[in-house]
Amino acid sequence: MLSFFLAAQIVVTPGPINRVSVNGAVLLPAAMRDLLPSQPIVVPEADRKLIEEPEKFWSLFRQTRFHDYAQRSTRVPIAPPSVYRFVKAGDSFGGVTVLATPGPTDSSVSYEFQHEGKRYIAVGALIHSGGRLLDIYSLQDAISETKTRGYHGFASRAGKLIESLRAVKARNADVLIPSRGPFIANPSKDIDGLIARMESLLDSHFATDALRWYWGPESWRTRGQLTMTRPPSEPMPMAPEKDLPPWIIAIGNSRLIVSTSGAAFLLDAGYPQIVEKLEELQQEGRFRNLEGLWITHYHDDHTDHASKVAKRFQAKVYFNESIRDIVEHPSHYRMPCLTTNPIRGDAKREREKWSWREFQLTSYFFPGQTLYHGGLGVEREDGTKLLFAGDSFTPAGTDDYCLQNRNLVHAGQGYLYCLDLIEQLGSGYWLINQHVAPMFHFDAARIARMREELRKREHILTTLTPFPDANYAVDEGWARIYPYSAKSAGAAEVDLELRLENHTAARMEFEVRWNVPSGWTLVRGDAKAQAGARATAIARARLRPNGPAEVSVVTADVDFDGLKLPAWTEAILEWNAR
Repeated sequence: MLSFFLAAQIVVTPGPINRVSVNGAVLLPAAMRDLLPSQPIVVPEADRKLIEEPEKFWSLFRQTRFHDYAQRSTRVPIAPPSVYRFVKAGDSFGGVTVLATPGPTDSSVSYEFQHEGKRYIAVGALIHSGGRLLDIYSLQDAISETKTRGYHGFASRAGKLIESLRAVKARNADVLIPSRGPFIANPSKDIDGLIARMESLLDSHFATDALRWYWGPESWRTRGQLTMTRPPSEPMPMAPEKDLPPWIIAIGNSRLIVSTSGAAFLLDAGYPQIVEKLEELQQEGRFRNLEGLWITHYHDDHTDHASKVAKRFQAKVYFNESIRDIVEHPSHYRMPCLTTNPIRGDAKREREKWSWREFQLTSYFFPGQTLYHGGLGVEREDGTKLLFAGDSFTPAGTDDYCLQNRNLVHAGQGYLYCLDLIEQLGSGYWLINQHVAPMFHFDAARIARMREELRKREHILTTLTPFPDANYAVDEGWARIYPYSAKSAGAAEVDLELRLENHTAARMEFEVRWNVPSGWTLVRGDAKAQAGARATAIARARLRPNGPAEVSVVTADVDFDGLKLPAWTEAILEWNAR
């Protein structure tokens, strides 16, 4: 599309990414890598470090991506771009006034200017036409008022987003220019629509927020009000609770099942003192020997000490096949709360049953708190039936507070899948979350309420995102490079896969461009990849080192369904000379 002049020094260039420039410099709302142009930029002062020294971010992130509970976006620059000037709210230059509009990031700004009696505001990623938003996972953040880490802050920057939208509405602009999509000719209508969708989505989340059980009603109300700027509605009633049976011993967030034979079976091993506590219990005669260890999911507080426990007690490790790769190769992933300690074990097939002492055990895929999650069904000879659900539920509801955990939203996925399984198992089962002291039970009414809220969210997300499916709004990992951390020594080449989820119900083609850093050569790389409905497309690349820096970053552009997403996802390349 052709550029057009609004004034002598202001140029607007519509396109896949809409550009507004002043004296040849592009106005950037924040240090967002996917919006970076080739020209010099105007960018918020608050992003100076990310702009001037991005290599420091990546050098640090190389280590901090493990045990990560901050969940901040990595869609930041790889190399320093050319800067025309840094700005802050209230600055004016070249006929443009800078407005503080946090939400997409804490530092985000918008740019206001006038032409022929009309007021324009370039709003960046604050809003998309039709009262939509590109995604909600980018809003994940800490809540300082309740000492909530970013990991637990479900879209918590939505409160700032809503306040910024209201501030923009109050400016009475005639036209909003978003980063992507059509210009917005009726700002009030689209702003009101986005705020209504966001508040409905958040209200539904807080209706079944699992953290209410842990932190109580005051934290729940405060987090809700800060996130959606009003108190949340009445939540689901707490589920009935019951003490653990005497043959289950709680150890931190591990659970030890003790057989009448004296043998024991452990659920998860992330508790720091787990080995010492097991040794103490064994010396006290509480159990004779440890024969097995089940891993529910990959998070560090469930996996860090699994290999140490298995070696110390000569116990066999088990997990559902769905989490095998991430527990065996955690460094290959960009996910929250990764362990640095890989685990080897026996991957059980879906619904595979086996006997251990007086128990029948069943392996389940259980994609609740995270996509990479298993459950263990335990049935005792006396008729007791338990489902070890990892971190997926509390008596208050669903543990879907971290969007980066990849909670998918359609029927047969995520929590809807888990609720279907609980219903299939029948009313005799009690759930155990190792962070929750008692076990608990969901009756038909509570299952129906959670299912209702999840379906409500699916509908809202469908209308909220310009992507072709609701899952793209919540799944940051829909485009990911595997392995996330690739290592090379000397001249050894590196093989990468760009894995692209087609969340839609139709066949989809993706166009790909590999952005290879200095010191590396693209030997070969797929430019296209296709996937059928609800399937994964894979584009492969091979890179050769030519004496690069110790740590480099490769990115990939992804185009599909009319969307152009430059440098949308990345991987870290690590190299040493020998």
